[in-house]
Amino acid sequence: MAALCAATAIIAVVVPFAAGLSVLGTVPMGLLAYRHRFRVLVAATVAGGIIAFLIAGFGGLMTVVNCAYIGGLVGIVKRRGHGTPTVTVASLIAGGLFGVAGVGFLLVFYRIRELVFASITANMNGIAAVLERISGLEMAAQRLRDDFATVLTYWPLLIIGSSIFSIGSVTLIGWWALSRVLVRLSGVPDVHKLDFVDSAEPVGPVPARFRDVRFRYDGAGKDALGPVSLSIEQGEHVAVTGPNGSGKTTMMLVLAGRPPTAGAVDRPGAVGLGKVGGTAVVMQHPESQVLGTRVADDVVFGLPPGATTDVDRLLAEVGLDGLAERDTGGLSGGELQRLAVAAALAREPSMLIADEVTSMVDQQGREALISVLSGLTKRHRMSLVHITHYNDEAASADRIIDLTGDGGSGDNVEMVSTAPAPAPTSAQTRRGGSPLLELKGIGHEYGQRTPWASVALRDIDLVVNEGDGVLIHGLNGSGKSTLAWIMAGLLTPSAGTCLLDGKPVSEQVGAVAISFQAARLQLMRGRVDMEIASAAGLDYFDHSQIVAALAMVGLDPAIGLRRIDQLSGGQMRRVVLAGLLARKPRVLILDEPLAGLDAASQRGLLGLLTALRRDTGLTVIVISHDFSGLEELCPRTLRLRDGAVMSAPTTAGGVA
Repeated sequence: MAALCAATAIIAVVVPFAAGLSVLGTVPMGLLAYRHRFRVLVAATVAGGIIAFLIAGFGGLMTVVNCAYIGGLVGIVKRRGHGTPTVTVASLIAGGLFGVAGVGFLLVFYRIRELVFASITANMNGIAAVLERISGLEMAAQRLRDDFATVLTYWPLLIIGSSIFSIGSVTLIGWWALSRVLVRLSGVPDVHKLDFVDSAEPVGPVPARFRDVRFRYDGAGKDALGPVSLSIEQGEHVAVTGPNGSGKTTMMLVLAGRPPTAGAVDRPGAVGLGKVGGTAVVMQHPESQVLGTRVADDVVFGLPPGATTDVDRLLAEVGLDGLAERDTGGLSGGELQRLAVAAALAREPSMLIADEVTSMVDQQGREALISVLSGLTKRHRMSLVHITHYNDEAASADRIIDLTGDGGSGDNVEMVSTAPAPAPTSAQTRRGGSPLLELKGIGHEYGQRTPWASVALRDIDLVVNEGDGVLIHGLNGSGKSTLAWIMAGLLTPSAGTCLLDGKPVSEQVGAVAISFQAARLQLMRGRVDMEIASAAGLDYFDHSQIVAALAMVGLDPAIGLRRIDQLSGGQMRRVVLAGLLARKPRVLILDEPLAGLDAASQRGLLGLLTALRRDTGLTVIVISHDFSGLEELCPRTLRLRDGAVMSAPTTAGGVA
């Protein structure tokens, strides 16, 4: 949020005639003040101010400070339930304080005062000179000179009065506009946020015993979890499984400290989220919890002062031996996840919760992560709760808890299977269908002509035929997602051309539909039915079309009335696909479409896509680490390694 405010401040200062954009910087600051403690606003102001000062100078710094003042005042007043009278009084006080500070500054630095007054006097004399040239305004010009000289003798009152007027008017305008924004943002619940409770009770998260626990999100029509009765014992490795929407992530939130809406959770002490000896959580997307710029810095980030940590030992334990000085921005997805595990272990937790940590990692990284996780309870005095869809991952646990909606536990026989990576197909594997998407000599380099330049793709030649099914796979960092963005026209390659029907695809954005790897970032509306209508261009009031779109991806029509943030990760992914498929695209690119989906959802989605490709001629390009069941949907296979094709892809004419 601080960087967002700093960016708007820099644009407002550097770009000509863009000063009005600075008002946008009040939104992130207002949101921070509205949702968090005052110290968060101060930290954001310092961070954003430093960034803006280094790039745009003193003007950028003051713009961030002004945004923090207006946004902070509005957010705090709104959070405490006050209104316009409070803002008015606060703005008058602030204006008076700023005015007094300005007077004190000019009293001390009298040479600056003389320079400022001389500049203002010159401007007034210039205006008077212009008025004198206009017939009939000679007296007005002289009056302007005389009155300004009189006012200038009372300059302290002038500065204080102008400060109160300017700051008061700007604050009231900001209140009028920003308070309405915050009201709308307040309707977007952060339902999956981890709840930190600073308790004076001694830390003791395990053993944890659930007694008829239920949880229902605000505004939801039914429970997201429960009733559940179970126990997590000290030193136990437990795998939690279940279909999408069964409450796995909700159970993680309750284990991490969120109070249930019914039932009780018995623990010997406090949850201690993030504290030494307490509860640590490793999430699905490591980018959201890796904060240090160096690997070693991230391991100890947030530890209490004076804490001693053997960073090298922890890194060696998770398979990152010798990477302590590496930049975290250069790590692969699997390496980032292992770093997140090391940072969690640095807190010596009594309970570690791993929530779908392998869903975005390639098969090699997945195996490395599982080998790390499966041995943690033997090397540390801790309990491990691993939430997963994969049967081989669950098999390494001491016990499996299957959330099937009735709170029962037992072996989950309906789980996702893994399969070995398929070999690249030969040129003769598939024929037929006219060429639709053509890539010729595609190469891409991030940060061109900078010290941070990085080659993502090199010399990619590919022809995708109409009605074709192509699987693109490779290790993390091999360039798969970059290639997907180029084929969708969202990224212009550094070299080569990407053509759709003979024309550059970058000039036809939207013609190729793409489902991003992080489904939540693609959902722009607050509710499911509104999202599908917006994404597909449907009439929102024609509910039959929305119901049909939901049915295509196996979602119940009732889910259309749910808020996006109340969905599980797998449900979000299917909502994205419902909106894209309802647009009836000619080419559909799916970046990790199976991540976060249970076995039944995977089978249903693959069956749907296979039928669409077979019956309607839909061209499907899949980027995936999961290969099980993809043989029929994607008869062609392209393998990338270090940005290059490992084996020549097939074309309609049998020529690579």
